[in-house]
Amino acid sequence: MRRNRSAQTTVGVLSAALWLATAIPSGVQAQAIDLDEITANEEFRWGVTALHDGKINEAIESLNRSLSFASERALTRYWLGRAYYYAGFEESALDEWRWVAERGSRTSVLEKWIERVELSRGLTTERLGTAISPGRYVTMVDLPGRQADLTLFRSPTSIRPRADGSFYVASFATHTVALLDPNGVRRRVFDGGLEGFDRPFDVLSLPDGSLLVSEFGANRIARVSADGFKVGSFGSRGIGPGQLLGPQYLASDGQGHVYVSDHGNRRVSKFTVDGEFLFSFGNRSGGVGSFSPAGIVVTAGRVYVADTDRSRIVVFDESGNHLGEIRTSMMDRPEGLSLYEPGSLLVSDRNRIYVIGVERETESLLTELSAGRRVLGAAVDANRNLLVADINSSSVLFLAASEELYTGLNVEVVSVRASDHPRVHAAVVVTDRHGHPVLGLGPSNFRITEDRFPTGAFEIAYAGYRSGEAAIAVLVDPSGGTTPDDVAAARTAAVDVHDALAADDRMWVVSAGDQPVVESEPRAGRLAVGEASARGMADEGSTVGRLDLGMRLAVYQLSGELGRRSVVVVSNGEISPGSFESYSLEETAAHLRNNHVALSVVYTRRNASNAELEYLANATGGTSAYVYQPQGLAPLVDALRHAPSGTYLLSYRSVHDADFGRRYIPLEIEAYLLQRSGRDEAGYFGPLEF
Repeated sequence: MRRNRSAQTTVGVLSAALWLATAIPSGVQAQAIDLDEITANEEFRWGVTALHDGKINEAIESLNRSLSFASERALTRYWLGRAYYYAGFEESALDEWRWVAERGSRTSVLEKWIERVELSRGLTTERLGTAISPGRYVTMVDLPGRQADLTLFRSPTSIRPRADGSFYVASFATHTVALLDPNGVRRRVFDGGLEGFDRPFDVLSLPDGSLLVSEFGANRIARVSADGFKVGSFGSRGIGPGQLLGPQYLASDGQGHVYVSDHGNRRVSKFTVDGEFLFSFGNRSGGVGSFSPAGIVVTAGRVYVADTDRSRIVVFDESGNHLGEIRTSMMDRPEGLSLYEPGSLLVSDRNRIYVIGVERETESLLTELSAGRRVLGAAVDANRNLLVADINSSSVLFLAASEELYTGLNVEVVSVRASDHPRVHAAVVVTDRHGHPVLGLGPSNFRITEDRFPTGAFEIAYAGYRSGEAAIAVLVDPSGGTTPDDVAAARTAAVDVHDALAADDRMWVVSAGDQPVVESEPRAGRLAVGEASARGMADEGSTVGRLDLGMRLAVYQLSGELGRRSVVVVSNGEISPGSFESYSLEETAAHLRNNHVALSVVYTRRNASNAELEYLANATGGTSAYVYQPQGLAPLVDALRHAPSGTYLLSYRSVHDADFGRRYIPLEIEAYLLQRSGRDEAGYFGPLEF
């Protein structure tokens, strides 16, 4: 492969030299042609193109060769830093970028790349974390319910985020439910059809895409189909079993049950999602079970209910048995409840929003709004913004932690395809400062320029948050003294993964012996992938397992995929001492993470575990499982297929001539969401023509 590429480079250099020579007008004295300059340009071209094609090692080789002919080129060093970054050599990447910055070519984009890597490596005083750290939240946008002649909502009582970054708002005064996108732009309004809604208070999304809406005025729970039609209801006015008086907040336990805070009857009623009444708990008597129920959260087998009148959160089990209560110094009149993160509740209390740790009853104030505001509902959306429904001012507030607001977004151009220039396709990943994907972006959230010239109209040809596509490389490791049982388990693992994939998903099987090999490629049948996995696990010719090389071969197979990328290692838990000899564990983790690949582990033996593999899974957002667990590997694959994705493919028409593929065309892409933005600077070459 390198011989072919080198031969093409030689032809390119000679062709460029001949083109320059013949381009000199007659009568003009020809100047000496700088062959070093031409070679540096050609190697730079190959390096940039190789990196866009996922050929990281070739990119590093070509860019280094370019620098051997022109060592002071800042642009070449910038790209070499990117190549090192994707290779997992983050310290080398920092060396190149710092060299560029120190010699006067510092830009905001370069500073962002340096800061991003320094943060991930703990080289600054601030460390990235995975949890949403309680802190002072500030308002990014105050979205009024009425804008000019358009009413989005009025007197909002509840906010319910969706997985794609959009969210529902229950509009109490307009008798509607509004669906808004991540920018606060109205996508749709649900009005309840001919019968209509009567003062809707809360909204609950069900797994099938339908909605339940609590109608405070009609004393019932309405069911709305996925396409927006009201298809039924349950509950009626009264104090008897299954009857309601002013239903407010809703919650689900994820097991087909719905909990309703029945304000007028001072109780919580439990129904099936189909409306069958099961039982109620709480009462008006003033005893232990007496309370004034408001917001509800069901998590980890417990039901947490805000008791507005008694300034507490009451705890029940899912059968309605009273378990205790939570009281803190901040609680005054708690109303809305939502899950902040596992083990923590987000509480709306008059004009304050705070977090309660349910085990130790810790409390952290997130924000205190002006005295005239009243928050009935608040929730963290898919983009980790805090959404607040203010019923007094008829507005929805978008809040973010101050450090999130001021550090902006990470925008990364991961590849550019320009083989059919002037049509260009740029794959972009947008994340927050913690590396969490930013979801729900549309054309209005991006700006594309080439060498600072706007490209005009473009389309989003692919958005990861709208797609469930996955690309999975199953990597079998034969190094741990494999037995026939391990081989059989490896076959089962590959078949289980294959069977759990959807039609558009893609799967490879790679073996990690001393010479890693691609054993099967996409479109192989279930029997073929099973045999390929068994063959890789039983590799008797391998004297040592090379997981580091095998993982890099697997990542290379995934490099051109837009869908969620995953490597699934099949191991008995025992790995060779030389498994990470060529590339360290840290470099391997960075290689996976920086190429947006999650690594998961499937063990062929019960209770097996491996510290190195578990480290890689934790570092990349993967998980681990036993191959013969009761549900098989379908839950693992389903989790990989539905992981949040901030990948977007932007397709546009270039405004620059490619000069037969010899012109480097700078590309700048900016992303905006509310008051946060980010930018990346890349570039590409068109197809080479002679």
